[in-house]
Amino acid sequence: MVRWQLTSIEGQLGAWPAADLLAPGLTNSPLMPDEQGQCLIEPKTEVSDKERLWSWIQPLLRADKPNWVLLPEAQRPNREWWEAHLSDIAEPGFGRGAAALALSQLNRLATPGRLIAAHAPEEGCEGIEGVLALEWAPSDRGMTFDLTRMDGRLDGKTDVGALLNLGRETVSQPEALLCPGTGGDGYLERLLPFLTELGPWARPEVRWEFPEARLGRLGVVGSLYGWAWLEAGYRLGDWSGPCAVMEMDESHLVGLSVVSWHE
Repeated sequence: MVRWQLTSIEGQLGAWPAADLLAPGLTNSPLMPDEQGQCLIEPKTEVSDKERLWSWIQPLLRADKPNWVLLPEAQRPNREWWEAHLSDIAEPGFGRGAAALALSQLNRLATPGRLIAAHAPEEGCEGIEGVLALEWAPSDRGMTFDLTRMDGRLDGKTDVGALLNLGRETVSQPEALLCPGTGGDGYLERLLPFLTELGPWARPEVRWEFPEARLGRLGVVGSLYGWAWLEAGYRLGDWSGPCAVMEMDESHLVGLSVVSWHE
């Protein structure tokens, strides 16, 4: 099984370089919201949201390796526009659940690749503008993706329970469960009907972690932030056993991954 390490972290969350916000020991958010509760990368102009996102994503694309681009679910109606702009250099996905699919494809290729996500809060909504690129490469030591699955149905009846059953078959009780969002943004409400399927994952000894809680609402960028945070935790010894990562937001897509660290 391929072992993976992060070799590059690029991007910006609000006014700060993303790598600075992943530095060990940071306990307070240095992001300053405006009067709408938004933290901006740059002052807003008259350009559309998709053009704003594209201006951040384009410099991070690399023609010499596979690229996957994660976009807010609100951009799904613009799929054709994104496919035309990304052309043959990247594959677009919409919503946080698409991260599990991208990682599954990366793992299957077993070659260095780059995941990029960008988020701009919709008008009147709180949140942090951000763009983040994570470059992964096979390594002698690092994370293995023991499970990377995504489910999504346009009618909204995504079977989260089936995903959780697969997760428990992969690891009966992870050391930590990385949860999407801040804990107060409603993402986890989709889990409530499936508490039975969580089983041992809901026991007190399983650490439920919300990496974004110290910063704020990152949207789809929060998915990649969580992955960088998890990989850093393994390298720093914060955990050593298998961990699970749940990906869900307002999209109909839901992703679940189980990872282990190997020296």
